[in-house]
Amino acid sequence: MKTLTVVVVGAGIAGLSTALALAADGHKVIVLDAIKEFAEVGAGIRVPPNSCKLLTEWGVDLQSIKKEISKGNRFVSWKDKLLCEIPFADVKERFGAPYHFIHRADLVDAMRKAAEKFAPMNGFTDTDMGLGTISILTNSRVVEYDFHKPGVQTSRGEWYTGDLVIAADGIRSIARDEIIRAHQKPPNPLVDTGDVAYRILVPASPLLQDPDQSVRELVTEPWATHWMGPEGHAVGYPLREGELYNIIIDVTHRTDRGQPVGEAEWSKRADNKELVERFQDGWCPIVQRLCGMTGEYVKWRLAELERPLEDWVHPSGKVALLGDSAHPMMPYLAQGAAQVMEDAAALRAALFSHLESYSSDSPEELVSTLSSALSLYQSCRVPRTAYITRNTQVLQEWLHLYDGPAQEQRDYLMSLKDDESNPVFWASEMRRDWLFGWDARKVGVCEDTGSRKEEDMRGGIGGKGGSIPRLPPLPPPASTVYPGKNLRGRLGIVGY
Repeated sequence: MKTLTVVVVGAGIAGLSTALALAADGHKVIVLDAIKEFAEVGAGIRVPPNSCKLLTEWGVDLQSIKKEISKGNRFVSWKDKLLCEIPFADVKERFGAPYHFIHRADLVDAMRKAAEKFAPMNGFTDTDMGLGTISILTNSRVVEYDFHKPGVQTSRGEWYTGDLVIAADGIRSIARDEIIRAHQKPPNPLVDTGDVAYRILVPASPLLQDPDQSVRELVTEPWATHWMGPEGHAVGYPLREGELYNIIIDVTHRTDRGQPVGEAEWSKRADNKELVERFQDGWCPIVQRLCGMTGEYVKWRLAELERPLEDWVHPSGKVALLGDSAHPMMPYLAQGAAQVMEDAAALRAALFSHLESYSSDSPEELVSTLSSALSLYQSCRVPRTAYITRNTQVLQEWLHLYDGPAQEQRDYLMSLKDDESNPVFWASEMRRDWLFGWDARKVGVCEDTGSRKEEDMRGGIGGKGGSIPRLPPLPPPASTVYPGKNLRGRLGIVGY
């Protein structure tokens, strides 16, 4: 098999996934990141079976991590009335891997340790044994791409070149706009989703000592609980075998959804005063208590692209986007990191399908072959990630409703068992199978799925990769809590 030198920009989950996937096939991977050193940052992350099985394949030691196995999802009203319960008891048997709750820092650390097994040692590499190498270079902020060498330049003036460059540099990727311009497409800016998120980690011990059994069970029974109310919702689940409780609180803010997001408007440290004030009237006691607990608060503005990105690969065929640089999405389906890992698996499979029997010495033929492989990678990933992004937008509309007819409709629909009318994506067995059962390594299915228009995503279209489920319904237009462009306009689908 022909092996490559691949430069990966970004050493987060996207970059590490890419490195692990490609090194397993013998490629030499150089990972660059601006961070000076790895540190424990972040909060909880959900690792569903469609990504869990990839991590295991890549040699990431999940067994050594303190984690939780998810019992499923619960959706609860702001008055603490259970509306919908979706158990995951059969997930491992059905999809070949469990559904975990993990601290993000623990996951990144385990991925980094897996990457260290591929580190070059004293000039010796494992390429003769069919394994590649991974070199992770910190304090290496990339400031410029050369899309034709291809290569990248760091802020210190160093150039790194290879056969391919993968831009796994996150939502604020500097490569994305260049690729859009190279395809002579209109700008596709990052825009405001209308929501901000508070990510909070608190010790679980106060909850475990509570006299109320239902409060203790938030830790001892590892469900992801979603409390929904006017202009906001909270999600909570335990971490590290009950040591911590992870809380994500998403609220509607007062800026117009769909407006471009400036560079200085991303995240900041926050205290719990504004949360306590916002959730003090009418919300159930447990949500008020969670808002009032002392913890590390980080407030994030949630952004997404104005429209799904169709072109992930530069016309040169030598540079491609991967992860949040290509498809930033809101966290409401807990699939952001999973889709990043699927990207890496699909990239590996697409390259393997083109390089397994490659024997030419022609540089021009190699460029053509890699361009074809990246085109296959793109065709596999664009429809799926665009559809999942659409579903996060649909669920967003239902989560933050005021009490009234639309909220009553939501509560009724959420009570329906295994029904496509239920706005919770996981509540439909067909949708759940499509989400968790996807095997990103099987790029052959893209011959049937890759060319589908996004307008077709709301229909049940069959193919080797399984049928694409219908989008869940939307609430009535007048019920939206968001100023600015409504979701029907954002979806850009006539008649939706």
